[in-house]
Amino acid sequence: MKNYGNVQSKKLRRPLLKDVAERARVSVGLASRVLRNTGSFSEASRSRVLNAAEELSYTPDAVARSLKQRRTKAFGVLISTIMSHFFAPVVRAIEDVASKSGYAVTLCNTDYDPDKEQSYLSALYERGVDGVIVCASPGNDAYLKKIARAGIPVVLVFRKVPGLDAPRITTDNADSARRAVSHLIELGHRRIATITGIRGVQSSAERLAGYRQALLEAGIALRDELVVDGLYDEEASFEGTRRLLDLEDRPTALLTCAETMTIGALYAVKEAGLTVPADISIVGYGDPSWAALLTPPLTVVRHPHYQMGLLAAQTLIGLVEGRGGDDKTTKQEIVLKSSLIVRESCRSPGGVAGSAENAG
Repeated sequence: MKNYGNVQSKKLRRPLLKDVAERARVSVGLASRVLRNTGSFSEASRSRVLNAAEELSYTPDAVARSLKQRRTKAFGVLISTIMSHFFAPVVRAIEDVASKSGYAVTLCNTDYDPDKEQSYLSALYERGVDGVIVCASPGNDAYLKKIARAGIPVVLVFRKVPGLDAPRITTDNADSARRAVSHLIELGHRRIATITGIRGVQSSAERLAGYRQALLEAGIALRDELVVDGLYDEEASFEGTRRLLDLEDRPTALLTCAETMTIGALYAVKEAGLTVPADISIVGYGDPSWAALLTPPLTVVRHPHYQMGLLAAQTLIGLVEGRGGDDKTTKQEIVLKSSLIVRESCRSPGGVAGSAENAG
């Protein structure tokens, strides 16, 4: 019985490179060159090595190879919330690029929590990932800088981290918000409210700045009571919209700065017994599939989500593999243009609706 067990364990042993070399009657170095298709070797040697590898069902040891190359062919992706439609195409694009390039992806959901984000970053660092793509939470800048100083390439999505020389892939947050509010102003609205995200998150601050810019350009006074923190949360947006609708001089139009907050706002409008756009016009950020199916279809700011993920992954892999890793690349910022998709959820206070499908 003991001998039988030994035979079984021997049969189950993973074939090594030296086994291939022995069967092909060549040196380990020559077998390695053939299997990596580098260096010089004869056609006869190549044939013997490939036949031996096939007979032994030999596959290269990826772990050993990564240790020798000091690369794991894996990187981490840290996003704020997996519940948002915004991040789904971003992550899909990242995985598409990673898969084609032979990289594995570890996805981490931070919930805008810097402590949770730091825990994930620490775990990824201990596992020796080749790099990270991160939609950074506020309050965690120091640890991100520490990760970068440790030699792990970082690519930022949306938020820029002060003092960290890392590529940033973002959208025209301020200008897209300005265009959205300008559209409402052109329809005749003057009491325009907004549901913002989290203070300290750069994309949220940029959209608020665009909202304010549009009002100032139109000579409309800024009113603090019309700006509500929605915290990128459906419930917080619901409560904030209720407060807006309870104002004696309530807004006639609303800009919600994220998909989850748009949902909360729509629930609040419905609970108040009001309708869109007869009682209030709404422009939302993000264009999930349900936005066009609502009655009325929702006017939205549409982000180039997939392109963002594509560029983030390509940039990171380029840094990892030493392509374009110069000072200019590490400091670059790529700003992609969003589109205002005009549907039927906005009309003038007098009742005239906007009609263009794409306002650029």
